[in-house]
Amino acid sequence: MTVVAPEMPMNGASSGLAVDPKRLDTLHRPYQDFRRQSDAGAAGRNLPLAVAHQFRRYYFFNPPKWRVWARTLGSSQRMEPSFASIGAVRSGTSFLSSYILQHPHVLLPFSKEISFTDTMRELMAYFPTLAAQRAAERRNGGAITGYCTPVMPNPLWIFLAKSMFPNMRIICVLRDPVERTFSHWRWDQKRFMSRRSKDPHWKGFPDFETLIEAEIATIRGGGMEPHAFSGARAGYLRHSIYAPFMRLLFEHFGRESVFIVDAAELFRDPQSTAKQIYAFLGLPAVEPLLIEERNSGPSGEFSDGVREKLAAFFRPYNEELYALLDMDFGWGGAK
Repeated sequence: MTVVAPEMPMNGASSGLAVDPKRLDTLHRPYQDFRRQSDAGAAGRNLPLAVAHQFRRYYFFNPPKWRVWARTLGSSQRMEPSFASIGAVRSGTSFLSSYILQHPHVLLPFSKEISFTDTMRELMAYFPTLAAQRAAERRNGGAITGYCTPVMPNPLWIFLAKSMFPNMRIICVLRDPVERTFSHWRWDQKRFMSRRSKDPHWKGFPDFETLIEAEIATIRGGGMEPHAFSGARAGYLRHSIYAPFMRLLFEHFGRESVFIVDAAELFRDPQSTAKQIYAFLGLPAVEPLLIEERNSGPSGEFSDGVREKLAAFFRPYNEELYALLDMDFGWGGAK
């Protein structure tokens, strides 16, 4: 079994609830903005898109600071998040969020990703007001909210989240470390290195194989590995070492409050995964609408030799994770 959750009854099977297709449009818009801005680059950005971005109802990440500040001046009576969906960068967190957030009982936060290092007042400004909650409860029969942020492997998030929202439920997606690591690298190459590749300062930046060899050596030697451009302030390999983070997460939130998702199963059958998560959150059963992957990374391949080297490096860490979770994902790194 590759998706694990505590046993909970599926509620409201005959509730008559259905996903509103307009919700998917709302969820999709930030990805369109993000793609257009990333593909165009700084020189190609146009004023209408920049202006429209200032007034979106919902954001992928990094909403305009002035909008967050304005929301802190409004109602201080806001919903607390019932859940957080987390994982490492390039694990499928954005894809999964599009399924979780389409449920009629889930009120959208201001942004899918929330900076947990903000002040409490700023953080709470991302969530719907209690007035919006009451309206949604009258309309649909229930309302919760939450957020979806790739925070692994940063343990600080666990401490802060527990202190702020101790009863929050956690959905954690885990992807094959070999595949996740290379996907993370490709993502950063497109988003960050493509802009720097012609700058003489960056001409010595190593290729994928050289970089992971350096990171393997520093991890084994107890040194500081080179950081990835995106995600937590950690290396590409460090983002894929899951057991230490998961152990700490269980210690603070309890195993029964954490739902584990195998990214491979999510990509294969996202609707079934979504319905199991709805049950885990105590939501009425609905049939999620099938969506396309909207935040996929650039394509690319790496050699069998590098794959085998990565698989060998991750093997003991994966075995530690399997023992902790009492489940085997079958991550071997071979094709």
